Amino acid sequence: MKKLIILIFIYAACVGSLNAQNKTNPWHLDNFMTFNWQIATPISTNYLKETSVAGGNFEYRRFIKPNMSVGIGFSWNSFKQYIPPRVYEKPDGSRQLYTDFVHHVYTLPMYLNAHYYLTGGEKLKPYVGIGLGAQYSEQEAYYNIFVSEVDNWGFVARPEAGLLYKLSNYLGLHANVGFNYATNKNEEFKIDNLKHVYYGIGIYWNSY
Repeated sequence: MKKLIILIFIYAACVGSLNAQNKTNPWHLDNFMTFNWQIATPISTNYLKETSVAGGNFEYRRFIKPNMSVGIGFSWNSFKQYIPPRVYEKPDGSRQLYTDFVHHVYTLPMYLNAHYYLTGGEKLKPYVGIGLGAQYSEQEAYYNIFVSEVDNWGFVARPEAGLLYKLSNYLGLHANVGFNYATNKNEEFKIDNLKHVYYGIGIYWNSY
């Protein structure tokens, strides 16, 4: 929890340093923020495969051109999967254990982002973008009365596509879909990297 508080403090400080306005955007979105509920599905890992609805995303964006913005963001997802009981044997065959498992992975990517906005209408504006940064993650395995846990950092890349739907000059709806690739590794759990596809829906609002 202390690490999470420190990360959020750093993020807030970065937002403050970017808080300048550009009056050239016809949508009046000179500086804006987004907040999304996020659904995510892990891929290419045998450690867990179940879709998670426990996630969210927050971003700050500033327009540097009428069709381009830069900013920062962070996201979080909590993945959990139950593994039914079975017999596990030590590699040397000296011991066996019958137990079930609960696999849990928590991810917190923090990144810089850039977005390009395609030609849209008065209400709808599609975009494509990417985020690059670092991801903190915790991987845990609960079995019997024991728990094995590892936390680590990795590089993260997040390409995505999305839509903004304008409700007013100050508020609108936001939806996106993207891919989160991170280099977090865990030899104990045989995790070479952490990848998931995410789907988000939420709101955006002017930050001034």
